[in-house]
Amino acid sequence: MNIIYQKLTKENFYLTSLDDFQRYQEVSKCWRKIDGDYKLSDVHYIEDWELSELRKMAEKILQGLSQGCVGYAAIINNKIVGFAYLENLFFGDKKQYINLGELYVSFPFRRRGIGKKLFDMTCQEAKELGASKLYISAHSAEESICAYKSYGCTFAQEVNATLAQKEPFDLQLEFSLNLQIYQVENKQDFMDLLLLGDEQESMIRKYLEKGEMFVIDDDGIKGEIVVCSVGGGVLEIKNLAILPEFQKMGYGRRLIEFILKKYNTKFTTIQVGTGDSHLTIPFYEKCGFVKSHIVKNFFIENYDHPIVEDGKQLTDMIYLKRILDN
Repeated sequence: MNIIYQKLTKENFYLTSLDDFQRYQEVSKCWRKIDGDYKLSDVHYIEDWELSELRKMAEKILQGLSQGCVGYAAIINNKIVGFAYLENLFFGDKKQYINLGELYVSFPFRRRGIGKKLFDMTCQEAKELGASKLYISAHSAEESICAYKSYGCTFAQEVNATLAQKEPFDLQLEFSLNLQIYQVENKQDFMDLLLLGDEQESMIRKYLEKGEMFVIDDDGIKGEIVVCSVGGGVLEIKNLAILPEFQKMGYGRRLIEFILKKYNTKFTTIQVGTGDSHLTIPFYEKCGFVKSHIVKNFFIENYDHPIVEDGKQLTDMIYLKRILDN
């Protein structure tokens, strides 16, 4: 499948350019705010665009292009199968946000990485324009939010009231454009952070010297990950920790995605061992890991004190793995 990605201009984009685009989406579950927290709810409907709506979207993009907005398209056989539209209006208390107004992939071409590629292209454009965060008023359908979360998006720290009022069921998200993940050699200097992921220093020292350590820096270090080769084409996550005040903001997922991409061609499998805890196992499962095997009594036999998480003493080590797409 030969996909061409191009920046949209008034010379290559027309009122009829989206005529063959299939917006079709069958929705069964959406995120809804219930008692102050977002929960998946049964919401059934089909969203599709008629020709008049496709032309209306094309007209919006054309008008935006004439006003300095930016668009990108994925093209197969001279037809647009995905498009993204970035507005050029900055907002937020520090003018840090720029809005991703539209991001769609045509129904027959989803789950092929087209949306992620268009998202990455708009992020690069937004960064070059001077934004520090991308803002997304995201469709609340389960699969839509799942995609944005996989890109590393989190709930917006500063909500744009106008966008939120325009689409009250949308989830207001953001994506940090200044975030960096890089390797560190002075691993001992991060012992306090490492102890959040593995609370016995003697256990950390067993893998720290031979492991590779990366930190996630988003206007300050927010977390770390340590990985080691354990043979047989397997890379193991030995330590993953995010500072408590920055947990559940997508940093852990960003570290996982970084590792998956960095080591994709060097290993066949990534595995991780963790306690039997509802705080950690669901996180790894959401990142695409599946349960592999169990090491009985690991925490009892290898730690000099009881390891307790969320009021439960951990005993067995639960291993999860993810096969890499080499």
